[in-house]
Amino acid sequence: MTTTTSKPSADAGRARYIKLIHVARRDLERAGRLDEPGYRDILRAASNGRHDSTATMSYTQLKAAFERFQRAGFQSRSAAGQRRQAVSPDASKVRALWLFLHALGAVKDPSEKALAAYVKRIAKVDDLHWASGRAIDTLIETLKKWAMRSLPAAVAALRQEVIAAHRATPMTADQAELAQRAHMYLLRGQGFDMHWWAWECLMLALDRPILAHLSALRTKEAHGEE
Repeated sequence: MTTTTSKPSADAGRARYIKLIHVARRDLERAGRLDEPGYRDILRAASNGRHDSTATMSYTQLKAAFERFQRAGFQSRSAAGQRRQAVSPDASKVRALWLFLHALGAVKDPSEKALAAYVKRIAKVDDLHWASGRAIDTLIETLKKWAMRSLPAAVAALRQEVIAAHRATPMTADQAELAQRAHMYLLRGQGFDMHWWAWECLMLALDRPILAHLSALRTKEAHGEE
């Protein structure tokens, strides 16, 4: 009697998820949503801290990891074809604000699907691609107000980190200038833009990279290029 085993199908399933995870990693890195430590953290989280490489993960662990990449914003090619990303400057700003809220911990799901649901609720259109005029303005202002619930505290925490980090080691001239610029922005006003510029300067003073997906929030004024 011939004994059958599920190993071939399990191996095929593992290979499929490994391939999908590598595609997801590449796409998220290109979008500025993922770096090497973040990639390893997702693998460890999906395997209860046991693995940080797809080569040693089981089918179930790989499937769980891939689902985490999807929650981080990855869309398969078929899904991406169904939901075309809007690329206008205003739409890019809405998306950047959404992702900035995720960086602040205010938004749990940074995916395009979650953003589309928010756009539909606030702007009454089915996709960001179709939002314009007053709808876009409403989205931007609503997201800024949401960010201001936690951004001032985040900026205050960064200021304390700058002080602590450079208490023993003097700041470089560039770091000192960035810290001073952040202070000046906060003196100029208490709205979102001033806090965003201060946040950006303090992150740079701490030598922390600002991910590319936030670039739509950057302005010439914030960098002395009026």
